[in-house]
This record gives sequence, structure tokens and C-alpha cells, in this order.
Amino acid sequence: MKVSIIGLGYVGLPLAMLTSYKNHEVIGVDKKDSIIEQVNNGVSHIKEDFLLDLFSKTKIKAQKNIEDSDVYIICVPTPVDGNKDPDLNPIRRATEEVAKIISDNQLVVVESTIYPGVCEDIVKPILDKTGKKYLLAHCPERINPGDPKWNVSNIPRVVGGICETSTKVAKEFYESVIDAKITSLSYIKDAEATKILENTFRDINIAFINEMAQSFYRMGINVKEVIKGASTKPFGFLPHYPSVGVGGHCIAVDPYYMIQKGKEAGFDHEFLKLARKINSSMPRYTVKIIQNSLNDLELPINGTKIAVLGVSYKPDVADDRESPSYDLIKILKNKKADLIIYDPHFPEKSNVSSLKEAVENATCVVIATSHKEFLGDVSLFKNCKLLVDGKNCLDKDEIIKLGIMYKGIGIR
Repeated sequence: MKVSIIGLGYVGLPLAMLTSYKNHEVIGVDKKDSIIEQVNNGVSHIKEDFLLDLFSKTKIKAQKNIEDSDVYIICVPTPVDGNKDPDLNPIRRATEEVAKIISDNQLVVVESTIYPGVCEDIVKPILDKTGKKYLLAHCPERINPGDPKWNVSNIPRVVGGICETSTKVAKEFYESVIDAKITSLSYIKDAEATKILENTFRDINIAFINEMAQSFYRMGINVKEVIKGASTKPFGFLPHYPSVGVGGHCIAVDPYYMIQKGKEAGFDHEFLKLARKINSSMPRYTVKIIQNSLNDLELPINGTKIAVLGVSYKPDVADDRESPSYDLIKILKNKKADLIIYDPHFPEKSNVSSLKEAVENATCVVIATSHKEFLGDVSLFKNCKLLVDGKNCLDKDEIIKLGIMYKGIGIR
């Protein structure tokens, strides 16, 4: 089949390369010249081992324009605006481009994360104007950047279409590409709601453990030990972990889609709003730990050298979408800390060139991302007086042996 994949980011590019590897003819579509040039030169702008392996085995044609195809897959970003309302303009624009060339019996699949109703309320009306007998389905993306086990080729997927034929054809297409189970749902809204449920589930549980961590901290209880104990129960408990905050395009964004859709339907998602409030407050909570701990050392934040390690939202990937590190940095700047910022995956956003340079003169070190580079020999931090472990990833006892004050999230 000929497949146009619109959007060559973290979702679209791996799917495009895998689809090509599975012997479909693929046109990769993106608006950025730099991405088009890299892909056509066999270079991946996303540094994932699985993806780099695909680049060595197959090739796609990347361009700005969509071509007449059997299948069109929309993988464009779906951000939220400054008011946390969903911005669906990228979906609209992509659909309008497809509408210009679509023919009868061709399949349009939306993989972009959306709230229930987007396909019927926004995508379908644009396609209806063409007068063509098209097929339309939603297959919510599932990808976990940096995961050595799970990638686009082996993560099970769900599909739902606007009719039985749409669902059937979409399922058959994904079965030709993905080596995992493809589950058909009854209707397109069910598929749209699946991704929202998955990510709001995680957001709510992370918020719960972030709140428990703050309570345990006041009680002198080590949250890591409590989670370790609770995880021995073989049913009814799924471990989540506290941290400096929640980032990434999914967990930190998707709940807002459901909050907005609920509002339109006359329902107030109080639980979702509370979870977002708690998780969004974690950078401020972390700064409170820093400030109180420096006060215990008879030091102010103002003028103190504080090294923030990590701007990626998750370890060992160059992805800073919705990263809580930026809120942490902003708050510390407002308090006039003398900031040192270092992330090996973002040299352009660091103000020093190495980990050693970042920590050698810092009074306080804050672990904002648990990159493997930060988890080695703790003696590297020997010159600092305070270490705030925003990911609870270091050995507390080893830090204390160096004469450094240690504070974690939920760990004194």
C-alpha cells in the first residue's frame, strides 16, 4: 500500500520507518525543512536505538506535500495553549491537506492524541466536504521514548472507526505493520477515549503518590521504602513514584483535553483538575525543600550557586516537552539563585559544558532528571553542601557519608 504519514516527530517518524520496513511505500510529510533534509539523507533527528536500526535497513521519501495514497496517517502535535485549552489547529490543517487529494475508499487514520469527539466534530466535517466515500479511524499512538523493550513495533494497539469497514481496514493495515495485537473497539469515540484514560490514570496515580510523599516527609517516613513494601502485594497495587514534576507530551497534557471536553458536556472533572494541580505544584514544592534546607545551613537562595542537572522530562532522552525542570529553573531564577544548568542531551540549553564543571563549585545540586550520567560515582558531588534528589535516584547513605545534606521527594 502507499502510505502518507503526516508529522515526522516522536510518533510519526518511527511509524514511517517501520511501515517502510514492512514493505509499504511510505511518504513522510513534515513542514520543517531540517527534518525533511535529515530523513532524506538517512539521518534520524530522534536518537533511539530501535529507530537508528530501522534507518540502517530501510528508507522513506520525506517532503512537505502529501501525495495521493491508500492510507493517510495524521501524527501531528496536539499541544495546549497558554490557558491549557487544546490547540487542534495542527489536526485541522493536516486534514485539510488530505481533503485536497483524497479519493473514494482511501483510509484516514488519526494517531495524534485527541479528546473524544475530535474525529467526528472536526476531522469528519472537513472530509465530508470532498464528497468522497472515505474511511476514517483513530488509532491512538503508544510510544515510550527511551524504552529499550517497548517500541512502535511491539506495543499492542487499539483502533476504532466511524463504521465497521473503517475499523476493519484500519485493523488490517496495522496488523501488516505491527507485531502485536490490534484490538478493534466498537466505535471511534471509544478509541479516542482510550488514550485519555491511560494517561489520566497515570497522572492521577502520580499525583496521589506525590501527595503521599509530602505527607510521609513530614512524618519522617521514607516513601521509597513504603512503595517497596506495597509493591510486594501481587494484586491491587501498581507502583508510581514521586518526583520534581511530571513532563512529556502525554501525561502533562492529555488530562486537559478531558477537562475541556467534560466542560463542553456539562461535567466538571474535579479529580483530573486536582491531579493536575498537585503535579504542576511539584517544582514549587522542590524549591521549598531547597529553600528550607539552605536555611538550615544558614544560607539564602539569593546568590547561592545551585546546579540543576537535567532539562529532559525523562532520563536518557533528548526530549524536554513540558519538562518540570523549566518551572523549577524559572522559580529559582525569580529567587535570584546563581544558576548552573547542565544536561548532556541539551548542550544548547546548558550554561556549562560538563557535569564536573556543573557541580565543582555548586553549593546545592538538584537532580531534576535521572540521566545515567548523573548516577555514577557520588563523590563527584563532594564539594556541595546540599543535594536535593528530585528523582530519588541516588543512594542517600552514600551522600550523607560525604558530609552532604541529602533531601529527596518524600525522603528526609
